[in-house]
Amino acid sequence: MNTRRMIASFLLFFCLAIVPPLPAEEKILEEGEHKGFIVQGGEETLRVNAIKPGQTLQAFVSPQWSAEEGGRVEWVLTDSNGVRLRTARHHQPEAEAILLEWTSNSEPRPNGYAIHIRGLGGNFPGEVLGQYAVTLSLWDQNDGDSGTDAPESYEKALELPVSEPGTYLFDECFLSGTADIYDIYKISIKPNHSLILTAKPLQWNGFDKKAKVRWEFLNRTLQRMKEGQAAFSGMSPFVVKIFHPQVKSSNKPTIFYFLVKIEGEASLIYTLQADMKEGR
Repeated sequence: MNTRRMIASFLLFFCLAIVPPLPAEEKILEEGEHKGFIVQGGEETLRVNAIKPGQTLQAFVSPQWSAEEGGRVEWVLTDSNGVRLRTARHHQPEAEAILLEWTSNSEPRPNGYAIHIRGLGGNFPGEVLGQYAVTLSLWDQNDGDSGTDAPESYEKALELPVSEPGTYLFDECFLSGTADIYDIYKISIKPNHSLILTAKPLQWNGFDKKAKVRWEFLNRTLQRMKEGQAAFSGMSPFVVKIFHPQVKSSNKPTIFYFLVKIEGEASLIYTLQADMKEGR
């Protein structure tokens, strides 16, 4: 009897040892909730294509276990080229949702994502450890009321429509320490006009207490005229005042640039207010 059991155990071990890895399955995702199975030795790939410039992906991932014990699931967020962006894990009985988040820049880069779901800790390949739930949302940026992300280069800088006298408020500008670390704007100031530009942090997100935002105001030759910064959770405004004098030989407006840069693993919603008037 013991011999039979030994032979049966050996055959079971041998069969399991030669079972090839389970093939990976792929699905294309849209916004909303998506469910599937967590399988020992298996991998499911959920792809998100056609990302808009500056778009933020938010994926809340969570398991519902059916295995008795030992189940694990690994979640890996990659770009379209397979580069790892975020990694998270659940160990049974953990089931609280985890957020995987990434923001593209104005190119956009990345232009697509994949969420890889890998089951581990089971007794044999193909064992169903439980189910997963992925809730996906995509939201667009609105830097300078443009409906998109302010570019990362001076050549493509986003022009703020503030050339005429008045007060202009842009309260949904956004930066992220992922791919969207720069916002660059340009402003036209007519001769004999002055500008007061105020930038202020509105809402910080993240856990990097060393993160900060830098502000730089530059002239048309990219010489820095004023700079400042605000530390994580800081709400101090950055204010700059510029006057463009009347020049007899030219009535053309002059271009100025405003650069916003975030440093560290954090994201920031900030406001811009431009007060343009004639004279000083």
